[in-house]
Amino acid sequence: MIWIRKNQYPFTVLLIIVGLLFLTSINNCERFEPTAKLIVSTDSITEVSGNYFSIEGNIVYLGEDEITQHGFCYSESSEPKIENSTKNDLGARNATGRFESSFTGLSVNTTYHVRAYATDMNGTAYGKVKSFTTVIRVPTVQTTAVSEITFNSAKSGGIVSDDGGSEVTARGVCWDTTSTPTVNGNHSTDGSGTGSYTSALTGLLCEKTYYVRAYATNASGTGYGDTISFTTQKCIPVVSTGSVSFITETSAQGGGNVTSDGGATVTKKGICWSTLQNPTISDSFTSDGSGTGSYSSLITGLTCGTTYFVRAYATNSSGTAYGNQISFTTNQCTYDLPTVSTLEITDITDVSAQGGGEVISDGGANVTARGVCWSNSSNPTTSENTTNNGAGIGSFTSSLIGLSPNTTYYVRSYATNILGTQYGPEVSFKTYNGTITDYNGNTYWTIVIGSQTWMAENLKVTHYSNGTEIPLIESPSSWNALGVTDKAYCFYENSLFNRDIYGALYTWAAAMNGAGSSTANPSGVQGVCPSGWHLPSDSEWIELTNYLGGSNIAGGKLKETGTTHWNSPNTGATNESGFTALPGGLRYGSGTFTDVGFGTDFWTASDIEGTNAWIRNILYDRAVVNRVGNYMGSGVSVRCVRDD
Repeated sequence: MIWIRKNQYPFTVLLIIVGLLFLTSINNCERFEPTAKLIVSTDSITEVSGNYFSIEGNIVYLGEDEITQHGFCYSESSEPKIENSTKNDLGARNATGRFESSFTGLSVNTTYHVRAYATDMNGTAYGKVKSFTTVIRVPTVQTTAVSEITFNSAKSGGIVSDDGGSEVTARGVCWDTTSTPTVNGNHSTDGSGTGSYTSALTGLLCEKTYYVRAYATNASGTGYGDTISFTTQKCIPVVSTGSVSFITETSAQGGGNVTSDGGATVTKKGICWSTLQNPTISDSFTSDGSGTGSYSSLITGLTCGTTYFVRAYATNSSGTAYGNQISFTTNQCTYDLPTVSTLEITDITDVSAQGGGEVISDGGANVTARGVCWSNSSNPTTSENTTNNGAGIGSFTSSLIGLSPNTTYYVRSYATNILGTQYGPEVSFKTYNGTITDYNGNTYWTIVIGSQTWMAENLKVTHYSNGTEIPLIESPSSWNALGVTDKAYCFYENSLFNRDIYGALYTWAAAMNGAGSSTANPSGVQGVCPSGWHLPSDSEWIELTNYLGGSNIAGGKLKETGTTHWNSPNTGATNESGFTALPGGLRYGSGTFTDVGFGTDFWTASDIEGTNAWIRNILYDRAVVNRVGNYMGSGVSVRCVRDD
């Protein structure tokens, strides 16, 4: 019995009500063992299929001791515990908050009971038991884009991303001229199981709009992907262009082959040509009969020494179809200057380089001399530094020697015949300043840009300058497990071939070698760089790009020219700085490699916040140097700058 004094009644009643509410809240929230100070909740079951489920839990209250393990346990019995049911262990933790997991290998049409748990030194606390029953769903499938569309066929396919808990026994695409095709109409059969597949759509009508859906069938039924529409080509002929032969200064022999009339009689066929690409019958053309089959055509009225483009054509009542384009050049006129091209400069050192060219045409007279000429000024001639690389047409290589370090040179190929000397397009390059060697004995070219001296190659060292080995992490899962303070390096796709071209990819912690960082870091830190060199700061990169005219154009001046390594079009690439940036790609914090050929990133010694640092990014399709933040656990290239 509770005795309540008159003047205490309101306060005491309030205490009793608050206590009852607290006990009721705990009872409604979760059940936990008397010996445990933990409070754990079993939250939502987010996904259930025929053989798996996903679930979320929450550490509501930690108590005074660290959690040694936590996770979920489930069984067919109504009260699963970690001793007598299937469980997973998500490990120790020292913070409240949500956690989640997934389970597979369940039986279909079975009721299971599951709850969250957490264990500390006092015992194990459990969340409320939740129940669910596994079911089979129709598969989940995505329709892939339609391609290779002709007047009577096309290609599509699908991706079965989820079998719905039951084996996919049939898959493919279905199509119709109505907007919701099903497997009761036109369809393909393209195997079974999950994953991607391709499908051929045949027997189509020309100039018709079709609707296509991927499908996948299991024991529960048939699931469909999204609907994609496309229109077949016009009902025009199919024609191919024959080779060109018997070429003279003013004529040649060509032809074609009409392999399909497109559903209507071919009334006219022949070839058309022009000095511009993709000629049509509005240009010069022949008329070589009607109907299907092969034919020959005489091309006349041509100009000597001229390149022409040719396409076969065939016309029916729906229109005119054209074959593939080919090109040819008429024989040279009597005596003209040669035609010569200049190759990109390669194998650059501090005192030499490799160049060359190609004599495309001799102008109708023998080429008696060919080679390259170079100078410190634009438009060099054979009166300056020159190589002599034989005679005749065709390609040749040239060695440029006796050069000065850290100097910009201009180069042109040349070819000489009886009429004189013709020059090819001009290219430029910059010689290197010297070399630097790292701990592993790797030697790098260096280049002076403004008041700074940079490495002209990506770093690939595997030890710090004191001999400490940097951890090599190749496995994607191991790389994904790295934190922002973990030191690690790898080579792109774990390939030594890529190492020799693009160097190594380092985490920011490895690049910094544990050095502290501020947002400014005006002098950088030595980090992974050799003695006397350092990882450049954000401000040092700004100084570099400003010297090259600003970040909007500096990328082109830093990139290696050509498309040997960079993807086309390698916009704005001149490499006039000599920096020779290569598209070495990067490695995401997840462990995935990406972007080789498309771009490159370089670490700075300046951080932004706890998990990010500034990098410089250069891409294949623009001349910009991008200043962006990047996750410190990514694998990124390093260029070092000399201590001055």
